[in-house]
Amino acid sequence: MAEERERIKFRESIRQTARLVRGYLLRYWARMLLVLTMAFGLSLSTYVFGFMTKIMIDKVLELRPHTQQVSEGGAPSPTAHRPVSERMRLLGWMFLAYVIIRLALAGFRWLYSYNITYVGQRLVFTLRQQLYDKLQRIQMSFYDRQQIGKIMARVFDDVDIIQYSVSNVFVQLVQNLGMLAVGVVLLVRLDPALSAVALATLPFYGVAYRLYRNRVRPINRAQRERNSEMYAVASQAISGIRVVKSFAQEAKERRRFFHKAAEVTRLLIKRTVLGNTLGATSGIISVLGTQAIFYLGARKIQAGELSYGTFAQFMVYVSSMFSPIVRLSNMNAMVQWVSVALRRVFNLLDEEVTIKDEPDAIDLKKCDGRIVFDHVWLKYEGAEDHALKDITFEVSPGTIVALVGPSGSGKTSLVNLLLRLYDPTEGRILLDGHDLRKIKLSSLRRHIRMVPQEPILFSGTIAENLSYGRPDATPSQIVEAAKTADLHDFIMSLPDKYESEVEEAGANLSGGQKQRMAIAMALLTDPSVLILDDCMSALDAETEARIQRTLDRVMVGRTCFIITHRMSTARKADLILVLKEGRLVEVGSHEELMAKGG
Repeated sequence: MAEERERIKFRESIRQTARLVRGYLLRYWARMLLVLTMAFGLSLSTYVFGFMTKIMIDKVLELRPHTQQVSEGGAPSPTAHRPVSERMRLLGWMFLAYVIIRLALAGFRWLYSYNITYVGQRLVFTLRQQLYDKLQRIQMSFYDRQQIGKIMARVFDDVDIIQYSVSNVFVQLVQNLGMLAVGVVLLVRLDPALSAVALATLPFYGVAYRLYRNRVRPINRAQRERNSEMYAVASQAISGIRVVKSFAQEAKERRRFFHKAAEVTRLLIKRTVLGNTLGATSGIISVLGTQAIFYLGARKIQAGELSYGTFAQFMVYVSSMFSPIVRLSNMNAMVQWVSVALRRVFNLLDEEVTIKDEPDAIDLKKCDGRIVFDHVWLKYEGAEDHALKDITFEVSPGTIVALVGPSGSGKTSLVNLLLRLYDPTEGRILLDGHDLRKIKLSSLRRHIRMVPQEPILFSGTIAENLSYGRPDATPSQIVEAAKTADLHDFIMSLPDKYESEVEEAGANLSGGQKQRMAIAMALLTDPSVLILDDCMSALDAETEARIQRTLDRVMVGRTCFIITHRMSTARKADLILVLKEGRLVEVGSHEELMAKGG
């Protein structure tokens, strides 16, 4: 059973790697071919220098055993030493060849580094753009079950790992396999007997690799998960730093982060120890194999079957063959890590987008604001019970609707359906007679705007924030929206007016100022349907009164949904919807509900 799971995981890793190559690297096939050519050329340089070593020993220095001379082919020969002048000329040619080869290798390295960096950075750019695009398009239910820190880890850390794999692991894998294949061929041609000894060590490498792979794979998976959890803990604590400090829980958060960081460190050390153990094991196998070759080679030289130069050349080739084996063994940890990163990134890219435009979706040019809920049910993903149960009502254009009910009764869920952040599990919602699923999302959300309970502002100028939902707005339109939201006088009191900078999350603005900013952002788009999500619950009485006067003006002529716990606000509504445990229990105006004893 365990072996079957391993085979499935291995096939999955191969499939993901093939997808990476087909979808992201083939478009740079010319550069990747150049990279692989340069890498292969650099790896072959060792064999070229090995051959030059043989020439230097046998032709220039003419080192031979004292007992006999050895011919180039390996047989005893009484050939005398070449004249010194001839050997010096050969030495000069060897020096010139060495300089030329070194210059060529420098050029190879420059071409290799430039092109692999280019491909790697383009890969990072493409993957991050695709991931961010998917995060913008994906439905809210995905964010409901994911921690922000884990998502950020995929976009940044995992993509960096994949880029490193292309720049190092993938190319070095091909390079080392090429070195190994060429080395085996050259060794066999030089001396089959010594080659047999060298090749006899390969099965031991295979056994060591298999033992290591089985132990390191679960560690890599656990490390990526713990790393994401560490990101999530840090993200939550930093985003909620005011709450942390107000409850004096800094020590608790430090402990939470410490435990997550310690777990990541423990797994990293464990993985490193296993990797070093594999490298050390490979090194021991290499040393034992090399010593056996030294012994047999020395016997052959004494017997006159091998020249010093040929033996030196053979040892260079053996070293060149063992080196890629050791590097391949050490590389396995990174291959396993990359496999986990690829799986996480592609899983996110493959996440199905369920809230999207239907093929026959229309662009709603004009919207009156007539809303119909027709037996609507909503059940969140993974929830046991429905958040909304058989909701049916109709709202005429220009009606002000108050949504009231205890916390958890389904008020926010209802308005989320209006924006189509979620789709109903059953039933349908109509806007001017059109099913929301048959209206393009961009068109739907152009006509419906929400002022959230906690306004979200972005780093940038006040003008940039106000025009966030309508980037083509003119300065006069921005000013008009600010005046309508009772924000213009405050903005004009600032040194840079509308070009004043807003800090992250509006940290340099008061609660009332941020709330009026949110109202102005919504009004600038001139929506037909306006949703106010309990947007005054956290304000003081004076600020609330000012914003209420603003809302009284801006709600005129629009269909409005107001989530509120205040009877004073609900009393002004044309229609009150009372929700309890996901059901619509009462519907009517304030007078009608009072008459019914509601």
